[in-house]
Amino acid sequence: MRTAKRLTIETVNLDDEREMDALDEQMIEAGLERIRAEGDELRRRGLLDAQGSVLLDKLPPDMRENSERDFGG
Repeated sequence: MRTAKRLTIETVNLDDEREMDALDEQMIEAGLERIRAEGDELRRRGLLDAQGSVLLDKLPPDMRENSERDFGG
């Protein structure tokens, strides 16, 4: 269901199930758009292939096997 008005958590009628569903759809679509844009950027930078697989074969020094890692825990 599409609604003409842009809903936010502040403007949605929490008692209207259809409006809540519309908010869910808007939030999911906004998230998917962001994911697509980030994937496009990573592909443009040569970090992902067309299927979304990572093209890096080298890890930063702190992520390599046998490195001394401190995660602050």
